Amino acid sequence: MRRGFWLLCAVLVLCYLAAAEAWRLFPPEPAALEAAVAQAAAIAAARADRLARGIPINPETDRNLTGLIGDEYTGLTSTLGNLGAKRSAATPEAAALLVRLLREAGMTSGSRVAVNASGSFPGFALAAIAACGALEAEAVIVLSLGSSTWGANRPDFTMADIVLAAMGRNAAGTDSAGRGAFPPGYSANMAAVTPGGSDDRGLDLDRELLEAALTRVAASGVPVMRPASLQESVSLRMALFRSNGEPDLLLTIGGNYASTGANPELALLSGLIKASPSINTGDTGLVQEFLRAGKPVVQVLNVESLFARYGMPFDPYPLRPVGTGRVYRDRRLPAVLLLALAAAALVAYGIAGRKGGKSQGRV
Repeated sequence: MRRGFWLLCAVLVLCYLAAAEAWRLFPPEPAALEAAVAQAAAIAAARADRLARGIPINPETDRNLTGLIGDEYTGLTSTLGNLGAKRSAATPEAAALLVRLLREAGMTSGSRVAVNASGSFPGFALAAIAACGALEAEAVIVLSLGSSTWGANRPDFTMADIVLAAMGRNAAGTDSAGRGAFPPGYSANMAAVTPGGSDDRGLDLDRELLEAALTRVAASGVPVMRPASLQESVSLRMALFRSNGEPDLLLTIGGNYASTGANPELALLSGLIKASPSINTGDTGLVQEFLRAGKPVVQVLNVESLFARYGMPFDPYPLRPVGTGRVYRDRRLPAVLLLALAAAALVAYGIAGRKGGKSQGRV
C-alpha cells in the first residue's frame, strides 16, 4: 500500500514537472509583454535618431540593425567588452528579463528604482525604463559616458544621446526629437550624467571628445556631475536617488566605477543580489550601500550566463517576435494547480486504501 502511494506521488511530481516545462501553455505575463513592446519602440526611436544624425549602422557588427552597437574602439572606450553581449542587450527580451528580475526582487507599483548605468549596455538602459514603466515603478537614472568596446562608445552618439532620443529629448535638434518612444505615464527621471571611465572622471578617455559629449548633454538640460573621488561619486548618486524619497532597489548596468568600487568579487556577480554573510559590504560602492541597508540589488553583467539562467538565446539573430520566448512567462504553476495535484493524491490514496481494506475483509 505504501509503495503504491509513493509511486502515485512520484507520478504526480513528474506530471507537475512536465507541466512546468510546458511553458507555452501559459500566456505571457502582461508586464513583461508591455515592457518588450516599449523596448522595441525605444530601440526604433534611437535608431531613427542615429540615422537622422547621419551616423551609419554597420550591418556586420549590428546584425539586427538596432543602432545601439558602437565601434570596437573610440576615445570613449574604457575597457574590453563582448560584442554578443551588446547585441543581446539590444533586444525586446532584455526588457522582459528586467521585469522578471525586478519582480523577483519584490518591486511592484509605486516602487522606486535607482538605475546606475555605464555606457556599455545601451540596450539595458532602455530596458530599465521600459521594465520600470511596465511595473508602474519610478526610475531615477544616472548615466556615465565611458563604455566598453561595442557599447555606446561613439562620441557622436553616446549613452546619453541614446536614452534622450528614446525619451523624446534631443540636444542635436534632429527631426526625430520630441516624440518619445515610451508610453505616457512611464516615470523615468534622467537625473544626471557623469564622465565615467577611470575614477568616474574619464581619466582614461579622450579629454576633448569627452568634453564635447558632456557639453551636448548639458545643452539638453540634464545635469553633468564631475565627482572628484569614488566616495563623492557614490554620495552624489545616493543624494540624487533619494531626492524624492528612499529608493527600494538598485539596478546597476555595466561595470560603472561607482557600482562596486574596488571590490572584484561583487563586480563578478550578476542578477539578483541580496545581503548575505558571504558578501563583503564594507567597501565603498553603490551595491555595498544598498546591501548594507538591507535593500536588494539587480546587477546586469556577465550577460551570457544571465541569459542562460532565464532560458534566453544569447546573441540572437534574427530577433524573435515579441512574446514568444520563455522569459515572458512565469514558469511556476499557479498555487491552485498545486493544491489540485495534492488533493488528487489524497483522493487517490483514500480510494486505494478503501479498496485495500475491502479486499482484506474478504479474505
